[in-house]
Parts: sequence; structure tokens; C-alpha cells
Amino acid sequence: MKKFIYIALAALVYIGCEADDPVNPFDNPDLQAPNDSVNTDTLNPSSFAWLHYKVFKPTCSNSGCHDGTFEPDFRTIESSYNTMVYQPVIKNDPANSYEFRVMPGDANQSVLINRLTVDIDGQSGIMPLSVDPNSDWYDNQANYINAIRNWIDNGAKDQFGNSPSAGNRIPQMTGVVAFADGDPTRLPRDAANGSIRVPVGTQSLEIWFGYEDDETPVSSLSGNTIIFSNEVNDFSSSVTESLTIATNPITEVGYFGDPVTYSHKITINPADYGGLHSFIYFRTSVQDADNPMVSIPDDGSFLYIKKYFSLRMVQ
Repeated sequence: MKKFIYIALAALVYIGCEADDPVNPFDNPDLQAPNDSVNTDTLNPSSFAWLHYKVFKPTCSNSGCHDGTFEPDFRTIESSYNTMVYQPVIKNDPANSYEFRVMPGDANQSVLINRLTVDIDGQSGIMPLSVDPNSDWYDNQANYINAIRNWIDNGAKDQFGNSPSAGNRIPQMTGVVAFADGDPTRLPRDAANGSIRVPVGTQSLEIWFGYEDDETPVSSLSGNTIIFSNEVNDFSSSVTESLTIATNPITEVGYFGDPVTYSHKITINPADYGGLHSFIYFRTSVQDADNPMVSIPDDGSFLYIKKYFSLRMVQ
């Protein structure tokens, strides 16, 4: 009986050792790399998936353009859709005719079509500004624009065929300007990084912020706070301060170069927020009537946006 038990135990040990050294199925030399399962020839030309695979991805997401550097972001089908439909316009025409990049159901009210067909302000050019060798845009330009127009007029449905909802957008930043020691001329920005150049010795710095919201008047935004830091991403030790909503807003150049209204402000002594020749970064928080508090910028913002929200002390 004992001999049988010893044999059984030896068998279990052998099986256990075998389990520790299994055959790796990926060692098979006959395995081939997986192929892209998307067959663009079978996609419906009226679908958003077809537009992304045929137009937006190969033509618009080229390096230095809509590759995540700025919106719309055409790198993926999800980012393409979410940064176009019911999204606010970055560069409008002189008459400010357009509210959204894509207005579902109305191609004529979608700035996307305008950007593809005319030079919107006589300075920006017609999109796309450059085309990679793998794009067939110039061969099929008219057909592609017509397909985009039809997709918008048919409701701008997503890749699953779902209709979009406008919702209530969070407040948007339109610009930041600053004035030193009562001088009415706004301070310039650093050409290399976009920071506001503040002369060393400035004792009273007035910083103004422009916001817009699709439903809540900017004068009724709540929260209205600001924090400062000498670190671009670390605000853990920052003290929260209040922004004042001005009774007499000012009009100055905005983030995109157009005149905007500045409604929020704070006056500080820069010496209280960092040493000379250093960068002073700041973030603001505001809230509309329906959305949670939003930080502008936040951790996920592009670095150039974070630098736009910064001061640099200069001689």
C-alpha cells in the first residue's frame, strides 16, 4: 500500500513539473502577423467609419496637423467624432457665422465644410493645407466633400449609427491677458513658449480671463477661483484664491487672435508667487449651472495650453 502511495505522489510531482514548462503556442514558426480586419471596400460610403478610414485618418491626421497637436483630433475614429460633432469653432469667418465644427443635419452651418471649400478668413488657407503621399485626396476631393456633406445632412451619426446629442458644454476659455502697474497696454507673450512676459519689479499685476458658456452667462458662473504654482503640473501646495467678476468687462485679443470679452480678473504682486526669472503657472476653476466644476487648464491639457496660463519674469 505504501509503495502505491509513493508511486502516486511521484506521478503528481511529474505532472506538476510538466505544468511549469508548457508548450508556448506562439513558438509555432507557421504563425503569421495579424492583418487589419477592416475592409474599407465594404464600408458604407455614407457612414462615419468610411469617412474616417478614407478621408480623416490618411489626409487630416498627418504630422503637425490634426495628429493630436490641436483639435479636431483625427488620429482615431472616436477622437475624430468627439472633437467635431457639436464642438465649438476654433477659427470662425469674419461674420462669426458658425457655432459648431459639425452641426448635425445642416452641412451649410458646419464650419468643417467651409474649411474644406474656401479660405475662411483670407489668411488660413483651404483645408487640408498639406497632403501626405498615401492620401488620394486630390484624386477624389469632390467625392469626399460630397460624402462629408451627406453624412452631416443625414444627422452626423457615429460609427455605430447613433444620433448625437448636443448636451450642455462645460465653460470654455477664450483668452488670458495681463497689465502691469496700471499700464493700459497688455503685456506681451514670449514667442518661444507663450508665457506672459512680466517685467521684474512689477508690484501690481492685473490678470484678466475670458470665458464663454453655451447656456450660463459668464457673469453667473460659480466657483471662480485660481491657484498658482512654480511647477507646471504640481499644484498640491497651492492656496485657492478668488477671481473677481468685473462690473465693467474689457475687450482684448483672445486666444485665437479675435477680440473677446474678459469678465474675470485678479490683481497680484508677482513677488508673492515665485522668484525672479521663474515661471509662475496658474489654473482657474469655474462652473456653469449644469456641469461639475472644471479646471482650466487641467492635468490632461496640452503643454502649450499650460504655458499659455503662465507668467515669466523678465528683465
